[in-house]
Amino acid sequence: MLTTIRPRSEGDFWLAQAGGISPAMLFSPTRVRETWRALQAALPGVTMYYAVKSNPYNGLLTTLVDEGACFDVASAPEIQALLPLGVPTLRMIHTHPIKTIVDLETSIGLGVTTFVVDNLDELWKIAPYRHDITVMLRLAFVAPDAPIDLSRKFGAQPEDAMNILQIAQQMGITVDGLCFHVGSQAQSADTHRLALLKTVEIAQEAADLGIANIERIDMGGGFPANYSNKPVDFEAFCAPIREAMASVPSHIRLMVEPGRGISAPSMTLVARIIGRSRRQDDTWWYYMDDGVYGAQSGRIFDHIDYPMTIFTEEGGTPGRAVFAGPTCDSIDRFGDTELLPELSIGDVIVIHEIGAYSIATACNFNGVAPPVIIDLEDDNNVVRLFA
Repeated sequence: MLTTIRPRSEGDFWLAQAGGISPAMLFSPTRVRETWRALQAALPGVTMYYAVKSNPYNGLLTTLVDEGACFDVASAPEIQALLPLGVPTLRMIHTHPIKTIVDLETSIGLGVTTFVVDNLDELWKIAPYRHDITVMLRLAFVAPDAPIDLSRKFGAQPEDAMNILQIAQQMGITVDGLCFHVGSQAQSADTHRLALLKTVEIAQEAADLGIANIERIDMGGGFPANYSNKPVDFEAFCAPIREAMASVPSHIRLMVEPGRGISAPSMTLVARIIGRSRRQDDTWWYYMDDGVYGAQSGRIFDHIDYPMTIFTEEGGTPGRAVFAGPTCDSIDRFGDTELLPELSIGDVIVIHEIGAYSIATACNFNGVAPPVIIDLEDDNNVVRLFA
């Protein structure tokens, strides 16, 4: 884990930001705006659709609405979360490749008209609604350095694209877009570049064969979050994508679906140690008031080690430490190899870059409520402490 030790007294600042509440998630609209604008500047001319699934918090969505964002939704409830904010459905695309009939019909009824498929069975599912919608075909590309691989679950193989497009044409289904998602937390955008070039080739072949007129290409997400305490340079990261964009015909619109890269820096967890026990092998176990069933599910789902600051009194010989959450489940633990000074009950622990897939997956297991969310109105000082 990337852990920093600071004097115990400095933890009072974070508790004050949380209104004395622990555990609490501090939401920073400033970080959202800065990150959104940085990615937008790195991809000129590309329409950005925020992936609501990564963090559907109303304050985050409202901030992005004010930025003029479009939205990537994966279910009817996500659409319903956006409509009261004044987002027109023309600024939404439904990107889940596998949909229930109920979700499909509800989403169409709400006004969404763009859907994604990646197989022939899904084409048959949407065929009855073909006069009301247009379709994007999702392709599978793998980024070798992406620890979170999405291509095994979703995406047609590129060599199967022509067959799917031809059958869609025969069924009277309008496929006007191609899309892909190379995976998350890749170290570079080289696979984005290669995938875009290959997708342009497929679009051109489809046009030459007269089976589809591709007007848009969605390059998906995968824009990284800063889990290593090295600020993400979107300008540098996106350079390979910009290089490939030069090969895209002018009539094709480009899109992306950033999720984690936008939502991760938007929230910071303030938690405390509520118990401790020296157990076998002289290891200290420290029990926090939040764990993997709360905001820290990414430790299990995505194997993420979040940057963490511990506010305690340093002293003595560092010893082996294990952290555990507040539930009685044995998997609610992390950090088994950490060497730390002896910590105390009441010590504040701040976990950074934890806005992605955290509150979106938190639950009430054991009757333990997820962290409360606190909006920071004037958050520049908080932002700069860990930016």
